[in-house]
Parts: sequence; structure tokens; C-alpha cells
Amino acid sequence: MEERNLRNDLNVAGMSQTAGGNFHRVSIDGMAKVNGNLDCTSLNVNGTLKMQGALSAESATINGMCTLNGPLSSSRVRVDGMSTINGNLSSPELEVNGKCTVRGRVDGERIDIGGMIDIEGDVQCESLNVQGNIRMSGFLNAGTVEIRLHTSSSAKEIGGERIDIRRREQSGFWKSIGLGGTPSFKTSLIEGDEIVLEDTQADIVRGSKVHIGRGCNIRLVEYSGELEVDQDAKVGSSQRI
Repeated sequence: MEERNLRNDLNVAGMSQTAGGNFHRVSIDGMAKVNGNLDCTSLNVNGTLKMQGALSAESATINGMCTLNGPLSSSRVRVDGMSTINGNLSSPELEVNGKCTVRGRVDGERIDIGGMIDIEGDVQCESLNVQGNIRMSGFLNAGTVEIRLHTSSSAKEIGGERIDIRRREQSGFWKSIGLGGTPSFKTSLIEGDEIVLEDTQADIVRGSKVHIGRGCNIRLVEYSGELEVDQDAKVGSSQRI
């Protein structure tokens, strides 16, 4: 950190092209193209950034538009604008209030999604909190998962200690845009210790304490402790394991 503080700042207000390098603070208020790796203390994008290379930063904040053709590694990542990462994303703290696409895997500790995120790889984290929309083509492995459904979300498989997926009535932004259809979640497998589900379609749900709520359509439920099934849910079969 001290070494980074001794570096020069990079400020782009108009149009600029650089080969990358090592900087302290990087601020993009105009249009910038970086052909190479970028290492900095902080990155703030209020304009447009296109990168061909890896990005490493203590903190990265995207208020404008960012396209990164390479991996992103940062202690804190916040996306309030639009970001596309054609590579892996590694960050202990990831917050998305805008729209983010990751064409790779995501590794972190805490992930908070208030906007929209599309992840093509696997996700590994301690906690995932979704108040917006999430689509994962890979596997999700987390300690705790809390998803409040505004639109249709999905994942290939989910594994965790506590998994809570429920509907949140549409209001404000999500009601005004009217995107994504009715609140729902689709996956092939959910496995955890404590599981609470609503409006979820899954092939198999496996856990210790399981509650299948309204709007669910589950082919098979396997449980070792308690099982509750709402009268408005559909369960093909259930068995104690």
C-alpha cells in the first residue's frame, strides 16, 4: 500500500490511450483505452473505460461503463453503472447496484446484489445477498444465501449452510421497468442445512431443516430433520435420509 501511494495519479477527462502500468489513483471521467495490465490503489470510472489486460486495485468503483478483457482483482468492487468482465473476478467485497456481466468465476467473501448480475462461471463466497436479479451458469457455494426475488433468477446448483429464497413484492425501480417476468428462481439442485424456499423450481432439494413455500415446484425433497410443505407448493416426492 505504501509503495502504491508513491506512484503518480492518472486522470482522464477527454479521450486517451495508454499502455497501462502502475499508478496511485486512476480517475476516468472521459473515454480511456488501456492496452495492458493496470495496477493501482483506486480506480474510479465515471466515463468509459476499455481494457485489454488484468486489473489489480485496492478499490474499484464503476459509475460509468467499463469493459475489461482480463481478470479483475480488488479488495472492494462497486458497480453502479455497467461493467463487463471477460475474465475472473476476485474481491472480498462485491456490490452491484447497476448491471454487471462476468464471463468467468467469482471468488469473494461478501457479495451484495441490488441491481443485475450475470455470471458464467462458478461462485464461491461466504455470504450472498440478492435484492435484485442474478443469473449464474455455474455452481454457487456459499455459507449463507439470501435471495429476494423481483424477477426471474437462476443458478445451475446451490450449496450452502443457510439458504433463503423468497419473493419480494415488486415496487419502485423493479415495478417501473417491468422486466424479467414474475418473481421466480430456477436451479437443478439446492443442498444446505437450513433451507427456506418460495417460487422456486428445482429438481432436488436436500437439507436438514427444509421449508417448501408458496409457488415452489420441486421434484424430490430429501431431508434429515424437519420438512414443511406449503399447501400452495408442489412436491413430487419426499424422503427422509
